[in-house]
Amino acid sequence: MSGFSPWVEANWFNLIQTVGIVGGLWMNAEASNREAKSRNRDAKAKEVDNILTLAEHHGNLWSQIEENPRLQRVLSRRVDASKNPVTLTEEVFINKAFVQYLTGWRIVEIGGITTLKELTLDVRWFFTLPLPRAVWEESKGFKNPDFVRFVDRAIDEAAFP
Repeated sequence: MSGFSPWVEANWFNLIQTVGIVGGLWMNAEASNREAKSRNRDAKAKEVDNILTLAEHHGNLWSQIEENPRLQRVLSRRVDASKNPVTLTEEVFINKAFVQYLTGWRIVEIGGITTLKELTLDVRWFFTLPLPRAVWEESKGFKNPDFVRFVDRAIDEAAFP
């Protein structure tokens, strides 16, 4: 032990400094790890809140069709929009649906709760219905150009599977 004691006497400051630095780094790593876990929990909670909010808006929107008989034609494939044009009530509802689809598309773009494939199938179903298609063709010039390309591509894929 006679060799260790002189080394400690000569290097005690460096030893304490090294232990302090390593301890500080370890405590910093632990604090960062706890903070990351907390942020992850907060992000997941926010994502759950967003999913619930989107689901609530989705349910409220589509329940209008059941509650309002003037919207029944919106989901019909047997409507001729040139003979029986879209009513104001139908157009307002369809534009609300467009906003819902745009919101879903934006969520997909940022890596959200659905996939582009799922959204494309839903868009294809809705936007190829006669009344939504008529409103889309009239209003797409006022929409986000990237969203317009997405919807038009989905519609084209429906025509040429």
